[in-house]
Amino acid sequence: MINTKLNALFQSWKNDMTQNGDIGFCEDGLIYRNGNENKLWQDSKRKILFLLKENNDNDGQDVREWTGSINGYSPNGLFYNRLSAWLYGLTNYTTNSYPTIEDAFNARNQMKALSEYPYAYVNVKKKSGGATADDSVIYDFGKRYANYLRQELDILSPSIIVCGGQVVFNVATDIIYKELTFIQKNSWVYYNEKNNLILINSFHPTARKSHEEMYGWMMENIVK
Repeated sequence: MINTKLNALFQSWKNDMTQNGDIGFCEDGLIYRNGNENKLWQDSKRKILFLLKENNDNDGQDVREWTGSINGYSPNGLFYNRLSAWLYGLTNYTTNSYPTIEDAFNARNQMKALSEYPYAYVNVKKKSGGATADDSVIYDFGKRYANYLRQELDILSPSIIVCGGQVVFNVATDIIYKELTFIQKNSWVYYNEKNNLILINSFHPTARKSHEEMYGWMMENIVK
């Protein structure tokens, strides 16, 4: 089981972080689906992973338990509003079309994605921070724990990685996958043929951008 393998990895990772004075390890990985997450992930036509910076004041929490909603009817805040729309769009696009903004940001579709679609959520920095992340700190964590990050992503083996912010994309290309060559298809999409892996150089979900910039631009470029 994927999360069982991750749990074993996290134990060593947490021990190393503790020795380095980095307390408050936050687990992440494949979002729980009542024990069915492994099969759903393996059967998925696209294994979508969101690579992000850090948790916001959630020391010791397990992201895999998060539902992305408080009321069960709509996403929680701007972060999950964008993330769920991306998940819905990236799951359902075809070679020449993608769900409209209206469909992607429809609360029912968003909640279906958050509650039913398999997806992975990985933070570069496993120790939570505050409301604003320091990119230099994120990059430094990526360098210091590069081996663990690569092992985590290899266990998950995604087909699409959405990098939430330029520093996260830099960590992915400079550190995690430094030996891989990614061909730039456009300003958003990079592809490694050997691993059949797509990297999307996206904004952070809470960036001060319109839905068109956050969703429309991504989807336009992914179908090109």
